[in-house]
Amino acid sequence: MAVQKRQFAPVKIGPLDLLGAVRTDDHVVLAVPAGTSPDALHAALQLEDVAIRALGQSLLAYLPPRVECDAHRAELDHFRDKDVMVAFRNGETPEAAVDWMAYHAKEHGAEAALIFDRDPPEQADFADRLTALDPAEQVLVVSASHPLGLAEAPDARHTALAPAAPSRTMPPQDPWHAPLGQLAIYELLRHRFLSAARAVAFLDLADLLMPDVDGSVFDRVHVAPGQCLMLQGTEVYPWRLRRNKPAPHSDHIALRRGEQRWLSSWAAAPKAMPPEALWRPVRVAGTPAVDAAPVQFRRCMGVVFPGAPVNALVQKSDLVEDTTLLDQMARAFDASPLRLPQSITLPPRPDTDRVTIVTAMKNEGPFVLDWLAHNRAIGVDHHLVYTNDCSDGTERLLDLLSGAGVIRRDNPYRETGKVPQYAAFRAAEQESVVQSADWLLTLDVDEYINIHKGNGRISDLLEAVPDAHVISMPWRLFGNADRHRFEDRPVTELFPHAAPQYAPRPLQAWAFKTIYRNAGLFRRMGVHRPKGVDKAAQGQMRWVDGSGRGIPANTWRACWRVSKANWGYDMVSINHYAVRSAESFLVKRDRGRVNHTTRDQGEAYWFRMNHNAEEDRSIRRLDAARAAEMDRLLALPGVADAHRAAVDWHRDRIKTLLADPDHAALYASITSPRLENLSRMTTRFGARVHFLGPHLIPDEIAERDPKEDFFFTVE
Repeated sequence: MAVQKRQFAPVKIGPLDLLGAVRTDDHVVLAVPAGTSPDALHAALQLEDVAIRALGQSLLAYLPPRVECDAHRAELDHFRDKDVMVAFRNGETPEAAVDWMAYHAKEHGAEAALIFDRDPPEQADFADRLTALDPAEQVLVVSASHPLGLAEAPDARHTALAPAAPSRTMPPQDPWHAPLGQLAIYELLRHRFLSAARAVAFLDLADLLMPDVDGSVFDRVHVAPGQCLMLQGTEVYPWRLRRNKPAPHSDHIALRRGEQRWLSSWAAAPKAMPPEALWRPVRVAGTPAVDAAPVQFRRCMGVVFPGAPVNALVQKSDLVEDTTLLDQMARAFDASPLRLPQSITLPPRPDTDRVTIVTAMKNEGPFVLDWLAHNRAIGVDHHLVYTNDCSDGTERLLDLLSGAGVIRRDNPYRETGKVPQYAAFRAAEQESVVQSADWLLTLDVDEYINIHKGNGRISDLLEAVPDAHVISMPWRLFGNADRHRFEDRPVTELFPHAAPQYAPRPLQAWAFKTIYRNAGLFRRMGVHRPKGVDKAAQGQMRWVDGSGRGIPANTWRACWRVSKANWGYDMVSINHYAVRSAESFLVKRDRGRVNHTTRDQGEAYWFRMNHNAEEDRSIRRLDAARAAEMDRLLALPGVADAHRAAVDWHRDRIKTLLADPDHAALYASITSPRLENLSRMTTRFGARVHFLGPHLIPDEIAERDPKEDFFFTVE
């Protein structure tokens, strides 16, 4: 059937540009854009017998029929006594429009459709493309010469405006495609084309009315002609695209788990409406609503945003298959919808490998740039940093780094009652930079990822185990290399000494940190590994260690370290610089911990974490890349000055602490020849010695040659 086209031509009344004007037998209806006052309209019209009504921020003026102006004559025969579907198009494809019309003709008896195309005149080829598809139903495509979007609002076709979009980077303003703002267009359509229709139902081209036990949407309107029948909907999603083509309606079989957002629209019989009724987006003002359950509809979000990847519209891990919707789509479209994975909830590995690190900091200013530069050199995209109670300028420095993918937030630990690190992780789960990441990990500023594959980048790590969903990277504890004084130099240059590769003691020596696919595999973040494995994913999830070997599934619930059975750094490790220099350790102890806040970081902690048994300089192959990233960071406005200020604060704090007798005594102990020698033999002691501290070790043991083979512990 032929597709007909109409336009609302420009109309000018005095100094006012109108949205349009329609001449009926009873009056001339003028639609005035938002921003025009009633007084200005009266002044332009210079008429006494004129009625003005507000519709949103727009105005409607009803003039006597004798008034001469460039108004369109009403064209009511297009839809006289027909059941009509009405939609505003804002980027949906012609193919989707054909499917939408055919569906509602089949399922609800729709006889015709009016589609208002919101493209500007120079882009208005939708009607011609629709004609080429030869739709079976009668279609009228209407357009405007004036933009109808909300003032200063962004382009609603962009995925950032999807209600559940993980990313909220807003597109530029676009008055033609912004969310609808000029609501008077509803009344123009009513008076020019629709007031003689038997019934109308307003939806988007992405919306599908569901079957109803009380009959079709038009059947329900016909039995209550003087009332407004409410339509209630929710958003639905496809699981993925087919060969990167826009998802058809028929593939939309998934709901968002726990969805509580509802959409509203309406259907009514125009000829039965009272004269004072006003058509609006979500209902008809001045007309009672039908006292019955609304007709349900589903908005197909892949049709709203044609061609957009599903993970740009919603967190895929939140999707669940709706079997009722599956059956309806298969039957109504005679199609085979793309199903969600039935045994697991794992999506396929994304084409991108965007990595987000989440961390908590307090007074780490001198070390921030070096750590960020290293992470950027290996391919980390974003850092989400939660800070609390900083006095060294860490917060200012991080704020200045927003141009380098760094997002800083205040740590909400006081409001939540959790320790700072856990509070940060809970808050982070709501951030778009976390929700949109392909890979996530939590990492502290004293932890440096050391990848032993390829060029040492995260992409090389992921390529080494392409089927892995979770990679636990074991610590290798690095000591102070007998450095007592703080120096503003790269950590990886200053401290090359570490524990032996085979270091079953202390327990912390083989702790790990975990990078994992952000695909709904776990319920929440954790310090060493994510928590709450999704049982539905266990069967096909692969979790590997630092050598690429599988970690047994029966340990997934509580593991936080590797063991003698699966230790190794063949693929990746984490250089953990827990102590750095002796002077910086004093500041660390003074600052306190972000997780185990009640545990003191004194001599026992130093002994447990300071390992200088052998050298490992493998991370130094990243020196050039790290230095280049450091230069980029320092070139950002204000960053170099903020870094220097943090370094100066750190040095001043060291002086203050060394003047305190308790800190001075600790400094003397950890820099003593005794503890320096012990740092070369830490794996020779039992767990209780590591826990209680080096004071338990007799002098004759502490003075032994680190190369000697012995073992000492206490009961």
